Amino acid sequence: MNILEKNGKSIKYHIERKKIKHTYVRVKDDYIHISTNSKIKEHLILNLLNERFDDLYQKLSKKQVIKDHEIRLWQQTYQFHLEPGKFEYEIDGNHVYCKYPKLNTIEAKKAIYKKEIKMMVEYLRPQILNTLHQVGIHELTYKYKYLKSKFGSYHRRHLEITLNTFLATIDPMYLEYVIYHEYAHHKVFNHSKAFYDVLDQMMINHKKIQKTLKKMEII
Repeated sequence: MNILEKNGKSIKYHIERKKIKHTYVRVKDDYIHISTNSKIKEHLILNLLNERFDDLYQKLSKKQVIKDHEIRLWQQTYQFHLEPGKFEYEIDGNHVYCKYPKLNTIEAKKAIYKKEIKMMVEYLRPQILNTLHQVGIHELTYKYKYLKSKFGSYHRRHLEITLNTFLATIDPMYLEYVIYHEYAHHKVFNHSKAFYDVLDQMMINHKKIQKTLKKMEII
């Protein structure tokens, strides 16, 4: 763990080198996590951190981490109760009662996220199919994973879309946006004007939603 100081303030940061094209900056519980490739020089990362220092410092100060006894689903926070058993869960008022083979809160919550997002995709399916039909796109296969660096991805080779199950913790409109975004890539692979023309046809207010989503941290 490294420390960056500026104007009498300091933030902790960690740099992780991965086989990725871009650089991602994430606010964790008490430090900044930077994922980047091996070619990016450290001084460039420090320049980036210095430019965003005040914003990152503020986010760390105001960071609200969901406690082990709480779970957030579709923008709502519930009291979380976990006991051993075959995986199942029930939402009752402001409480989520869950059974899971292991008393592992993180794994149990991720299992719930996956179940919830599958149900929401099925709920949205008629609307999505109707929209896809209007732009001449066929339905693709979905995969669900808890990702730390992106909300979704389109895999051209396998003709499938991966959705981040973290989306089950925020408003469903973001899930809908990510789905349409990835389907637009099925028609136009890059982020050219043609890509956004397709996205415009599928979701009129996507720019506003995308702007808000980019500010969200995956925790």
